[in-house]
Amino acid sequence: MSKIKPIIAALLGACLWASSPASAQVPRPSDIVAAEIRPGWRTETGTIMAALHLRLARDWITYWRHPGESGIAPRLDLSGSGNLAGARLHWPAPRLFTKAGYLSIGYADDLVLPIELTPARAGQPIDLRAALSIGVCDDVCIPVDMTFAVALDGRGGPDRAIRTALENGLKTARGAGLSEVTCDIEPARKGMQLSARWTMPQRSGQEFMLLEVPDNVWRVQSMPSLRAGGQVTGHALLRARKGQSGAIDRSAIRMTLITTDGAFEHQGCSLTR
Repeated sequence: MSKIKPIIAALLGACLWASSPASAQVPRPSDIVAAEIRPGWRTETGTIMAALHLRLARDWITYWRHPGESGIAPRLDLSGSGNLAGARLHWPAPRLFTKAGYLSIGYADDLVLPIELTPARAGQPIDLRAALSIGVCDDVCIPVDMTFAVALDGRGGPDRAIRTALENGLKTARGAGLSEVTCDIEPARKGMQLSARWTMPQRSGQEFMLLEVPDNVWRVQSMPSLRAGGQVTGHALLRARKGQSGAIDRSAIRMTLITTDGAFEHQGCSLTR
């Protein structure tokens, strides 16, 4: 498997948690996270199902596609790859963590992130060249940059770790008992407040509803969720980016309820009967 060499980001000092002592020694990224590419296999549709595999030191976490109330969202740049027409990330269901008083969404110990790659020329190997930026956090939060290059031909056999990650993806909220969805959008200071209310049985333990608006016009700040009996409500503040304006497409709003026993998603402010 292809090994990845972590490189600490130049802005390391700016990303320490405010609660950390000024004299705290920053750990080396190589002591916190190890990474490799699992080459995977070629699917029936001609794509290559590979994966990024991260192994984290004890008590450290990294983040989901959205970090929650605080953290560093991951960024993956595959633009330098050869024979690559497209890529899709299949995120495993994340967990909830409390770090420095903030609720974060992510992973501890191991993360196997399946990456489904579509070749530009069917049947030919993909020259995968990628730049990955992630945050890893414990008492301090450190940005780590990784670069890797590997040729993938899809000739590997079944990979149990990748298949398990695919099976442990997000589930539909409808299948978990979601029976009604309503959304409200109201003016707020310097922006809008988006609220989404689900009628859905309560899961065990802690819950957090994340609201995402897939439009680069808006900055989205997540807020704590509220549970009242059979209803859970998520809130987010939306602020337009400088010099931009736009409408909010209710059908495109993506909602994810992260719980201690799974993560459940729904798109749009209505249910299809």
